[in-house]
This record gives sequence, structure tokens and C-alpha cells, in this order.
Amino acid sequence: MGAVRVADGVWRIPTAPADFINSFLVEGGDGSLTLVDAGTRFAPRSLLAALDGLGRAPGDVTHLLLTHAHNDHAGGARRMQAATGSPVSTHEREAVYVREGRMPTSDPSTLGGRLMGRIPGRAKGFAPVPVDSTFQDGDVLPLAGGITVVHTPGHTPGHCSFLHPSSGVLITGDAIFNVRRLRYAFTGSCTDVRLSRESAARLGELDYEVAGFTHGPHVSTGARAAVRAFLAGRPS
Repeated sequence: MGAVRVADGVWRIPTAPADFINSFLVEGGDGSLTLVDAGTRFAPRSLLAALDGLGRAPGDVTHLLLTHAHNDHAGGARRMQAATGSPVSTHEREAVYVREGRMPTSDPSTLGGRLMGRIPGRAKGFAPVPVDSTFQDGDVLPLAGGITVVHTPGHTPGHCSFLHPSSGVLITGDAIFNVRRLRYAFTGSCTDVRLSRESAARLGELDYEVAGFTHGPHVSTGARAAVRAFLAGRPS
């Protein structure tokens, strides 16, 4: 599995079969790369191979952004941090989980959340990762020409999506999946199911043409219209 071009200067890197887990690379005008999410603990091999396939070196990655502290997003972060030497950033409400390698508690009001809560050792989800800086909703990060933070809590307290205006790409994280169709995150993995759906509605208010999803293939044209139709309960 190699890097898949999403837009000029943006690539999706599948790290599991059938596009089920993806990370993203966003390139700046100076050639530096920002990695969004690091997949599971097994993902760094795929991520490093994808970099090599693009003719890039690990040191070209100058920053690692984490959408949230789940093991399929942050599980490979410590290894990628070591391989690239890049600093790691996440939302201020997510940093404690990333630093402790701990996943937030699932919503006990749902059957899925209660079942997830019974899995032994689930909270201790991944290798702890030093967090070099945190961000807040609305911050425009000085990476790749500007990446805007969109706080979409509910999946986890500090879950964030990222908008890259210069390429017209939205990276949803787990606010919305694209597994066979657009859908909300699985309830068992959310800390607050109601809030996760309310905050996902923010993604329909943004301006973008392409949407990249951690789970599922990207939508290369008309993504905003497709997301808005999904949020309104209409077939896209």
C-alpha cells in the first residue's frame, strides 16, 4: 500500500487493507511534510514505505498532528516521532491521553460503549507519546501554508478535524467515516455520542472540495455537498 494522491500536495496513506485506516501527508511550499495521524502500532512500516515511494525521507516530516487519542490514530505515533524527529501536537483536551497512552472512556449510555468498557486493558491503548504543543479550535497552524483546527468533540473530548484551505481538503478524522457510505463514528468508540453527531455538523459549514477520512476512501469531488447531504439525512 503506497501513498494515494488526494489533491496537489496532499496524500492519503492506507495502513490497513481496504482503506480501513488512513493517515495523511500535507506538503508545504518549502517541501516539508506534515503527517496527520500515525495509525496503529503496526502502521509505521507502511508510513515509512509510503514516504520512500514518494522519494521522501523520514526527516522530511517536520510535524505530526493527532486528531485524537485512539490506538488506530496514535498507536504508531511514538515510533513515527522517533523515526522522523518531528514534534507532536494535539488538542489541549486530548494531550493528557496522548501523553499517558490512554484512550478516553466510551459513552456508558450506549450498549456499544458499555461493551467497550468491559474489554480488559482497553483504556491502556498505545505507547505514551510526548506532546510538544497543543492547539485549540480555530487555530491556524503554521504548517503547509496553514492548517485550520476544527474541534469536533464527542468521539473523544479533544477530537479535531483539519481543514487545509490551499488544497481544498478537509481531513475529518473520526467525525465522519466513509465505510461503504458516509456514516457517523461507531457509538461504542465515542465518549459522548450525542455531542459527536452535533459537532460533526460543523463540517458541513466549511469550504472544501475534497474530504479525506481515516476510515474509508477519500471523496475527490463535491465532498462538501456529499457531507451536507449526509448530515441532512439525504442520499449523497
